[in-house]
Amino acid sequence: MSAPPREFPRARPQGEAALLFYLGVGIDPVLNAKVRALARALALAPLPGVREVLAAYCCLQAQFDPLLLDHAQVQAWVEETLAHLEEGRSHAGAASPGRRVEVPVVYGGEYGPDLDFICVRAGLGPEEVISRHTGRDHLCYLVGFTPGFPFLGGLDPALAAPRLDSPRAQLPAGAVGVGADQTGLYPLGGPGGWRILGRTPQLIYDPRRDPPCLIEPGDLVRFRRVDAAVFPEPPRGELTFEPTGLPALEVLAPGSLTTVQDGGRWGWQHLGVPVSGALDRFGLAAANLLLGNPPQAPALEVALMGLRLKALRELTVAAGGAELDLRLDGQPMPRWTPLKVSTGQVLEFHAPKGGARTVLAVAGGLAVRPVLGSASTYILGCLGAPLAKGQVLRVWPVQGGGLPDRRPAPVGAVPAAGRSLTLRAVPGPNQDFFSEDGLRTLFNAEFRVSPQADRRGVRLEGPPVEIRPGGPTSIVSEPNAPGIVQVPPGGAPIILLNEQTVGGYAKAATVIGPDRDLLASALPGDSVRFQAVTAAQGVEAARVQARMLERIARAARE
Repeated sequence: MSAPPREFPRARPQGEAALLFYLGVGIDPVLNAKVRALARALALAPLPGVREVLAAYCCLQAQFDPLLLDHAQVQAWVEETLAHLEEGRSHAGAASPGRRVEVPVVYGGEYGPDLDFICVRAGLGPEEVISRHTGRDHLCYLVGFTPGFPFLGGLDPALAAPRLDSPRAQLPAGAVGVGADQTGLYPLGGPGGWRILGRTPQLIYDPRRDPPCLIEPGDLVRFRRVDAAVFPEPPRGELTFEPTGLPALEVLAPGSLTTVQDGGRWGWQHLGVPVSGALDRFGLAAANLLLGNPPQAPALEVALMGLRLKALRELTVAAGGAELDLRLDGQPMPRWTPLKVSTGQVLEFHAPKGGARTVLAVAGGLAVRPVLGSASTYILGCLGAPLAKGQVLRVWPVQGGGLPDRRPAPVGAVPAAGRSLTLRAVPGPNQDFFSEDGLRTLFNAEFRVSPQADRRGVRLEGPPVEIRPGGPTSIVSEPNAPGIVQVPPGGAPIILLNEQTVGGYAKAATVIGPDRDLLASALPGDSVRFQAVTAAQGVEAARVQARMLERIARAARE
């Protein structure tokens, strides 16, 4: 009779391009130290094709290029490294000792809207709740969710509280809260589902500072009560062009929301800085390849309508993505086609006829000064900024001088527009948290895109996805991957996109990359259905998409 399989370590896929590797469960300093030691060992024995490794409470995540690797290869790499670590053959070294960081907090009132809820739930008065929150050190296990957000253990058990059934859309910078048996704070505000006890005036994250994060994994944090404070303005992002770039386009009107995006910002998720980048990766790559640019070159991500640009020199541009009614001097222009633009002509996007977003690439690529290795705009993280009226956009010179005539994308090589989306998704990684009926609902029901949809995520409307009766309503926070379908206790699924690194709502599935490109252009009211696929099928879908991009690049040159 064979021995039963070990429960840990355990690997579970997140879509086609990420793997979660669990060493245990729960919030435990010894377990967390082991996870971080494994992450350090992996960094010392890198596997080509792995983009980033992110350590969390009890698991780590490896994100990889599915064109180079698959889940089995990544899992074997992690398991081999773990075996060496446990046998003492790894030279990862010990973690640096953490610091003690004191954080002042104004509790209650307008700054702590959930303090009364915690008091009632704990059966304690406000003074006692505050005393317990400030009366002990809290170990920082990881930084994530948003830049500088510290996930802190050691919370007094009496103060533990469930997350909100539906996250608040916007919290103030410095909000201090409780989520299950964790505590932490929101350095830059933004959306959040934790119960808010107060607010700190301290800038926990500032990209102008080195290091940008005040609190790092391994630090001990002690909250200190203050009766009043002056809350500073959070840092502001800037969009800066390289002065050696050529003046190319003047912004006559910036549109609903137009930002510079590229292939993304890798290597900073350990600070809570997400990859960002274009939501429609296929649209970005195709538009660039049509012009002879590198596929990940910086371009404009245009949302909805209203963008108007005047050409300051002869240019060639291409739009890839949803139909936003692109016009040149008032005349409709096609997508997926290189377009010649003369000096003084005006490009504009009139209306979202076929979706919410498109990409506008310029031959040579936008000459944006990178921050943390990328030109991508991440508004919440104060990295870059939307276009502004009167701004002059600069581009790099086209190699070899002028751009020869190039062909449009071949028929059948680009996705068809539609208001009904079928999104292929890899189940998990938290299937155990959902009832059979809940998972059946997710993969059989029709949902609708709600008005609450942006670059951070898309909230869906439809039948609730049931959490397993009697089970927990949230998980110990763990790394997210773009496309994660998280389900708050209220049952309304939220598909996370490119701007969140860590979260604590249970995750039922992960939408694969090729279909996230379609979701990038979804409009409120569009229908959404999920189709379950295996991780291997997700990898193959990514490789099929890559072959389509090769076809576009080849046809453009012919």
